[in-house]
Amino acid sequence: MYASVVLNVPLDRAFTYEVPEPLRPAVERGVLVSVTFNNRKMVGCVLSTADDPGAGAAAEIRAIAGVASPGYRISEELLGIGEFIADYYLCSMGEALASIAITGFRDVRLRPTVLYAPADADPPAELTRRQSEVLGKLRLNASAPATKSALAELAGCSSQLIDKLVAHGCLVETEPVREPREIARTGALELNAEQIQALDPILRTITGDSFGAFLLHGVTGSGKTEVYLQAMAEVLARGRTAICLVPEISLTPQTVDRFERRFGESIGVFHSQQSRTAKLALYHRIRDGGVRIVIGARSAVFAPLPDLGLVVVDEEHDGSYKQGETPRYHARDLAILRARRAGIPVVLGSATPSLESYTNALDGKYSLLKLGARAAGVAMPVVRVLDLSRELTERSGDVSLSEPLVKAVRERIDRGEQSILFLNRRGFSNFLFCPSCKWVAKCAEDDIAMTVHRKSARATRGDTNELDLFAAQEQPDKFSLRCHFCGRREHYPSKCPNCGREELLTIGSGTQRIEEELAARFPDARLLRLDYDTTSGRDAWLRAWNRMESGDADIIVGTQMIAKGLHLEKVTLVGVVLADVGLFIPDFRAEERTFSLLTQVAGRAGRTGAGDVYFQTWMPGHTAVRCATAHDYEAFYREESRRRREAGFPPFSRLTALTISDQDGEKALKAARLLASLLRRASSFAPERLRINGPRLAPLAKLGGRLRYRILLRGERPRSAGQLIRRVLGDSDWSVSGSTRVAIDVDALDLM
Repeated sequence: MYASVVLNVPLDRAFTYEVPEPLRPAVERGVLVSVTFNNRKMVGCVLSTADDPGAGAAAEIRAIAGVASPGYRISEELLGIGEFIADYYLCSMGEALASIAITGFRDVRLRPTVLYAPADADPPAELTRRQSEVLGKLRLNASAPATKSALAELAGCSSQLIDKLVAHGCLVETEPVREPREIARTGALELNAEQIQALDPILRTITGDSFGAFLLHGVTGSGKTEVYLQAMAEVLARGRTAICLVPEISLTPQTVDRFERRFGESIGVFHSQQSRTAKLALYHRIRDGGVRIVIGARSAVFAPLPDLGLVVVDEEHDGSYKQGETPRYHARDLAILRARRAGIPVVLGSATPSLESYTNALDGKYSLLKLGARAAGVAMPVVRVLDLSRELTERSGDVSLSEPLVKAVRERIDRGEQSILFLNRRGFSNFLFCPSCKWVAKCAEDDIAMTVHRKSARATRGDTNELDLFAAQEQPDKFSLRCHFCGRREHYPSKCPNCGREELLTIGSGTQRIEEELAARFPDARLLRLDYDTTSGRDAWLRAWNRMESGDADIIVGTQMIAKGLHLEKVTLVGVVLADVGLFIPDFRAEERTFSLLTQVAGRAGRTGAGDVYFQTWMPGHTAVRCATAHDYEAFYREESRRRREAGFPPFSRLTALTISDQDGEKALKAARLLASLLRRASSFAPERLRINGPRLAPLAKLGGRLRYRILLRGERPRSAGQLIRRVLGDSDWSVSGSTRVAIDVDALDLM
């Protein structure tokens, strides 16, 4: 018996392995197996089995070493999704399935963590007297399974002796029993007229067992989640299962809590920060029927739920649904594909839909459902625009908060309410600059300025002198430089390495600096900073969420992780420290991302009562700022779609980006020019003539020590660029250095 196995390598083919006799009953399509490939131990997925190796097999066929992750198998449905990913996103089948497999291509085992001593089994004769004594004591006293250390303590012996009893078969390993948790259950909320009107067509599609794509466009606080919950209740009542995607892991605890209160312990959580063992345990719970709804970030779109009845994509506009490495899939688009193939509805929800989704709704590809008012009849927050050219230019010192915003924060503290201050820049200052020779501290590996970080975890309250432009220079031991792309760290220099000047400037503000300014201004306030630096540890976000929800934080300072989805009843003020951040990134989606972020973070204010928002900006008349101030998505869509149509960018074309990189810049440029030439030549014979731009240096020209060139392909048909690229990369004329890499991003979200 032979098996056709695909591996997580960029080779678009399967490899033939012999299946040893003892493994044959377990080796079937979708099973993961351990093999040797190029003298490396790897895990792959079986695509098929046969009695003979086939004509294309190698002369010497190696044997499968074993079954990986026993009990796990990729379903036929997900194997089909893998075939689509490999074809559409231009990767190998192995790379596609490695992203779909719940544990990745790894050999993961559920290690039983508890032991018990069967009372009716005869002890083997080879036990020593001491081992027999311990076994007798365990049988006499151990009434329930316990951990190895607990049994050792009970018997007064070493854990090594317990291991020997396990080896002799005297102690049996078993999985711990999940103790049911007490969950305060809640019933369905009463829907308003708009929510009923939005839910009805979704319910009709569920009961009709048919596919339907719905775009639920609801303002922040309009009750989109309650529509999701009541739709899922209908799905569960019909004995089916559901997936709910959220864009950030940080949103998961709040979403899980609300879903568990409605549906109990039938909820499973799936995201990238979980251990592979936890993911495999989730698979077994799903298989055994203990999980009927899976909540998670991007990869949860591959949740192996049987009899799927509904897929929800919350905050569907969010760029984090796009995978940043091969295969560069978009989870929202795969959610639609999975729903279409299963013949079930998919609901895309957002207060600021992506231009692609809103255009599809206007064109009739999706059903557009609207929630134009907040669910409880609460008014939208009042947004005030503070022109920084007027507010800060006459003030001395390098401060970040205008007086009207400071006054508003003080009022909230006095009233026992919460404030959110948003700045999408972490660290202390954006970059370090020498005013004499114009030197900027840059990462040696990436073409980006390094960010100034304060070493201490929290601000020193009342340390007002650290708000000065030269604060870091006065106390350099308290600061460091970090690259936010590769994580590289460097010591803060005592002088300019280029000209020797000792007074360097720290330019711009990050969340650390805002925290320090707030600590100086409000020494009585409880501050909570939320960014990558403070929430990267295990359970850090959950602890922060508990502080926010309980009211144990007067002022919450953070990056975009606090801009989406959070429902905090005591937050009545939101201040955007710099609304212009991100507007002038060299990318065609810069305005859309800015508008979405401003609208989303403004929506955190006044969820249950009056709320106020302050936008600090240097450009109060910019379209993104102006439309976010007015909560006017349609006006933004009209202006932005006109601009995109004129420029030929999505959603009015399909964009594929090719990134050619090499540590040797000359090799990268040579390969990029060759590839562009071959693409243009082949395009002249293609059914659709594509617009091919480049090669040009990427806006982020150097990354990971490699120089990067970009080629952009734009066309109308989704698969035109992919077909052309496959043909060219398989052309005999395409021959480059082995160190040169080509990254393919189909339906690219950015040009960086």
